[in-house]
Amino acid sequence: MPNTGKPSQDCHLCRQRRVKCDLGRPGCQRCVKYGVECTGYRDQTELVFRNANPSTVKKRKKRTAKRDDAEANAASSSHSSGSTTPAASTHGELSSPPIFSHSTDLIPNPKRPDSLWVTLPPSLSEHWTSHSVPILLNVYSTLDFLNNAYRANPRDGPLVWAAHLFSRTYVTNIRYPTSMHKDSEAETQRELGTYLGRTLSSVGAALKSSQGAFRDDVLATVWILANYELLVGSLSRMEPLSPWHLHARGLYSLLKARGNALLYSDAGRTAFWPCYNMVQIQALVSNTECPPESDEWLGIIRNNLQDGEAYSLHVSIFITKCAHVQARILAILRLCDFRAAESEYQTLVSQFTEAEEELDEHLAASNRYSHDLDSYMNNLYSSAIVKGYHYIQLLANFLTHYPASKLSLEDLGAQRARCLQKTRRAAQDIINSVPWILGPLACGKDKSPKVLFDAMKMIWPLTSVYVLSTTLPEQKSEAEAALIFIGKEIGVRQALNTYPGRFPLPLEAEQPLGVVGPDSSPWAEEVG
Repeated sequence: MPNTGKPSQDCHLCRQRRVKCDLGRPGCQRCVKYGVECTGYRDQTELVFRNANPSTVKKRKKRTAKRDDAEANAASSSHSSGSTTPAASTHGELSSPPIFSHSTDLIPNPKRPDSLWVTLPPSLSEHWTSHSVPILLNVYSTLDFLNNAYRANPRDGPLVWAAHLFSRTYVTNIRYPTSMHKDSEAETQRELGTYLGRTLSSVGAALKSSQGAFRDDVLATVWILANYELLVGSLSRMEPLSPWHLHARGLYSLLKARGNALLYSDAGRTAFWPCYNMVQIQALVSNTECPPESDEWLGIIRNNLQDGEAYSLHVSIFITKCAHVQARILAILRLCDFRAAESEYQTLVSQFTEAEEELDEHLAASNRYSHDLDSYMNNLYSSAIVKGYHYIQLLANFLTHYPASKLSLEDLGAQRARCLQKTRRAAQDIINSVPWILGPLACGKDKSPKVLFDAMKMIWPLTSVYVLSTTLPEQKSEAEAALIFIGKEIGVRQALNTYPGRFPLPLEAEQPLGVVGPDSSPWAEEVG
């Protein structure tokens, strides 16, 4: 029978979202602003005629009732799992999607091979962008900082675009070999470029405000951008100027602009730690000093210590001193300055070893494995040991070529042996943590996106074991296998990009002058 009412001519997605459609062809701009491709419009005959068969009407009512029950059950499941469900928006350009159960599955869209759907129980399929925020919050479910930022800004702003960018990249990395066609790769990159551009534009617009740097959602967005660069594996691109380095420096700029006052509040402290950890990793990777404000920031935390912070504090203090030592050694080696190498050798070695002893004293006086962050901070500490002693060995190598040096070849050889021992012991600690951190995923017990966060935290420690010459061949082999697993099975492309760039060093630092260490193997054979 003819449809005597006024059925909506809006596109499918606008009708589903209950927002006004602009009826643009071939797709409406409302969908573009929402961040998805318009799914099209109903057939015109569907708008004019409606089947009035009583049995059909009865079936339609049953389907509607079942759908309502399914949505209610999904919402109830989300609430019981502890997820926060932002309110839907009927007026804004962007609305946060509802958060469903953590058992979300990502599958290819059969109608569009370049797209993916999120399958949710019970049998409810929606385009993945409707659930990019819960996907991201699932990955970082243990990070209160990010969850708090989304809870305070659930409907719009840079965090929503960052969620689209991160989640789209993640599902693409996981599904690309089987669900993506070559023809759709360019379209995928254009889509990601749109999300990246809008995320950066939103951050830029927010920072134009005098209070922009104090917004937790802006800080969280820059932190997500840095993690996004690990997903795409960009760290090796133009190394010091790669996007990852720029985002890490952006985090430092925001922490500096926010000042010290926020460190006295619980929320400010929660936001500080993940961002400052990223800043410290950037210093270790680039062989640069930690921020000059580090002593002041860490001093405030030391004087106002909260439960669970002690170990993170002491590791961060150690990394600050380690970064200083390796940055100074690199500067000496780049200048090929033998005099400075000899005059500062003992001081630099003492600074590093004293910092290590201070941390060891703290560990001896406390339970090293008493806090949730220990696995992450343990590996961060071990990677700093690997890197720091590697550079001390390079300095000792360099001094073997200085005839006027007062340091004997025997003393330098003994230092080399100590560096090898320390480096390899710390590298083994990192290797030993792999089964515990990645084991559930490797054996198929845990396939949820939340393992991604743990895997991403392993990239830098494993890379330090793999690329530095002072670790054992079998340690390099195990680190390489773990990185390949993280890169291919978990979708973190940076794990497959294990050479973040080499700093030019004089040959004397790489190949010491014919000194034989206590292990009776020539230096040049192992280091070269």
